This record gives sequence, structure tokens and C-alpha cells, in this order.
Amino acid sequence: MKLVFKKFIFVALCFAVINCSPIIENRGYVFDDNLISQIEVGKTNAGQVLNILGTPSTTSTIDAKIWYYIYSKAETTAFYQPSVSQRRIITVGFNDDSRVTYLEEYGLQDGNIIAFNSNSTPTRGRELTILQQLFGNLGRLGAGNLPGN
Repeated sequence: MKLVFKKFIFVALCFAVINCSPIIENRGYVFDDNLISQIEVGKTNAGQVLNILGTPSTTSTIDAKIWYYIYSKAETTAFYQPSVSQRRIITVGFNDDSRVTYLEEYGLQDGNIIAFNSNSTPTRGRELTILQQLFGNLGRLGAGNLPGN
């Protein structure tokens, strides 16, 4: 009996350790520093950047001459919300001749925390209970409204 109990404890501890290990998700563009070093400010054009780095993750909505290559690493432990542990963003800016004017890199430490407002705006009308939602239309449908009449 003691051997069965010890095996059970061992298996339970193994499951606990496995469940506490984080799940790592790599999201976005996978950077290769050798490729990034091939881009020269003032010499490389937009077509060459596309050939070297590929399609950008996004472009600026205000000025389409700015391209962003974004990577983030998120870790999820057990049932908790994922947390971003690493972020790398490379910004490539172009001039009117489609030549690279700047190449900048940003990390997780460069980001700003934005406080979202979680308040909700009340809507007009009334809130229905579950029973009112389920049985609210009983008796409203007359025989003249049935299909085939």
C-alpha cells in the first residue's frame, strides 16, 4: 500500500511541475542580425529591404514610408494571462526616393504602459433576465404570422 501511495505522490508532483512550466509563444517577425546588418542607411532602397527582410509586419498609417518589423515573446504559466517577456521592433524609414533614411530598434523597455478605461457606457432600455429572454416571445406569435398562412 505504501508503494502505491509513493507512486501516486510521485506522479502528482510530476504533473504539478509540468503544469507550472511556462508555455512560450514567439509571435511576429523572426529577426536575423546578419540580414539587418546588410541594410545601409542612404544606400539601400525599399525593394532591396523587401528582398532582405521580407514584408514588414505593419506600415505607418500616417506615413506609408515607415515600415515596422515586430517580434514579441509571450509566456503563459498555468491558467494565468500571458505576459510579454521580450519585444523587439525595428523601424525602417524611407525618403521620397525610397532610400533608407533611418533604421531604429526598440525593445520592451521603450514601450509605454497605457491605462485603459474599463468603464462602460449605460445603454437605454431595460435589462432582461434569462427567463425573460427565453420565454419573452411566447404568445406574441399569432396564427396569421406563421409560414404557409
